[in-house]
Amino acid sequence: MSRILAFNFALLFVSNAHGQEVSASLDRAATSIGESVTLSVTCTNFSPSSQPMLPSIPGLRFANAGTSRQFQLANGARISSYTFNILVTPLKPGNYTLSPIQVRHKSGLLKPKPLTLRVLPAGEQPKGSNALSQYAYVRLLPTKTTAYVGEVIPIEIQLHYIDGVNVQMPELIADGFNVAAFPKHTQSRMQKGNQIYQVLTFRTAAVPVKAGELQLGPVKQSMVLRVRQKQNRRSPFNDPFDGFFNRYQQKPVNLEAKAQPITVKPLPNANKPASFNGAVGRYAMQANLSPLEVTVGDPVTVNVRISGQGAIESLNLPKLNWPGFKSYEPSVTTKKENPLGLLGSRIFEQVVIPENDKIAEVPRIEFSFFDPVTTRYRVLAKGPFPLKVKPGDKPLTPLVDGSRTQETGEPDAPPQTDILTIKHHLGSLAQATPLIARPSYWMLQSIPLLLWLGALAWRRKTNALANNPRLRRKLQVAGRTRAGLAKLDALADGGEVGEFHAELADLLREQIGLQLDIPAEGITGDIVHSPAAHKRLSEDTRGDIRKLFTASDQASYAGSQTTGEMKANLALLKELFHALK
Repeated sequence: MSRILAFNFALLFVSNAHGQEVSASLDRAATSIGESVTLSVTCTNFSPSSQPMLPSIPGLRFANAGTSRQFQLANGARISSYTFNILVTPLKPGNYTLSPIQVRHKSGLLKPKPLTLRVLPAGEQPKGSNALSQYAYVRLLPTKTTAYVGEVIPIEIQLHYIDGVNVQMPELIADGFNVAAFPKHTQSRMQKGNQIYQVLTFRTAAVPVKAGELQLGPVKQSMVLRVRQKQNRRSPFNDPFDGFFNRYQQKPVNLEAKAQPITVKPLPNANKPASFNGAVGRYAMQANLSPLEVTVGDPVTVNVRISGQGAIESLNLPKLNWPGFKSYEPSVTTKKENPLGLLGSRIFEQVVIPENDKIAEVPRIEFSFFDPVTTRYRVLAKGPFPLKVKPGDKPLTPLVDGSRTQETGEPDAPPQTDILTIKHHLGSLAQATPLIARPSYWMLQSIPLLLWLGALAWRRKTNALANNPRLRRKLQVAGRTRAGLAKLDALADGGEVGEFHAELADLLREQIGLQLDIPAEGITGDIVHSPAAHKRLSEDTRGDIRKLFTASDQASYAGSQTTGEMKANLALLKELFHALK
């Protein structure tokens, strides 16, 4: 109910030429006396030299709640962020402005936009704070609300959420429409008022199959929200480290976006071409045939390419049934130029066979479509195509007497009776290859030799591993790494934060232990300061190791991390392993 407050963020980026920036946010914009909120100050692409400088505001108490660090890859570039978490505990009601917040940078002091915090008396909650849409909501955004039958309607489904995991694919209910499958979604961030949302965008397209007032939607989507738990003790002595351990609740939710009305108009009957077979969009056509000179009975391939914008996969070519030709079903190839198949081409290859030498051309090929922009039918035509057909050889006339074959003129063998004729020659048996001359004989004889050679090679490999412990360890770590990386992918997709970082740390220890010739057990991020690490590992490699251990430790304490953050850590781990090869 009213206790479920929306996460209320305020964010302003102050950037320089190197992409370094600072932002500040509050986990909610309103609270009551004794219920703390978390202030986060994030430095992107630089490490601050000191704690943020906070204002002294009567009525508010600030306490350090720890730090966190994140790394991710975006368009091939590595992005790092360093976040200070500060617990803000209100002591008396009122409206407060958190300004100025300052972060020291080599170029000077960076200041994010001032934040506002409303504090109510103890026990009161802001009205309307029970709205789930403040945490997460889904939007259905068709590009048009009026269309013709067969016209493509591009659609966006946007999921906005503050923090969450296990996001399911949206379910679009669309009676009266054909809906394309969802390609891979895109991810971005959006500021709405004082709130910052993660935005997942799913794109698809719907094609109406009937006219009338139709409903596109609703959209249903499931996910698990991660909601920061508030301190319920209304006391100025709340534990300042509660914010450091990031106590979250996971709330499964079913989101819904209401249906959108779509007016679907029928295609006009006036001026409809005879060749029209339902294509709606904007298209161009190319056509050719080969060869241009044939003999009666020889195949001719007619190639037709229709390209443009519309429901490409549903395009069909009119039947090419011409007098004097024998036609076969065409082969069809579709080439998409975007994931939804709304732009591309459809290629038809049809074989026709001229049946007489009086044919002088291949008739004209027509393709027609309805253009919803101009609201008119258009006819595309190619040809006719000149074709030279030469007479074929006289066909062999079968003999009336069925007792003779056409090729030899010899009488057919008499029908067999129940007594078989004795053959006086051995036939193929007389020409059989001796056993010793057959390749299969020698292949069978070589099997024992091959087995012996295989056993010898295996024994030599076993002895080599026994006499070379480092090689044996290297092979074991390589196998463990392959299996571990696959496991990390699955754990990240499943949102298993604790198990993910435990596995990541184990793989990291084993690789470092192998590189430095030390036991893997007990290795921590401090290993980068050891003489062996400085001797054998580059500075960049040591920095990546320290970053991964820090990220793993932070996530272990926090108990929370998004799938994107885990994927970024996994990408960094793979980069590190590649550099260590």
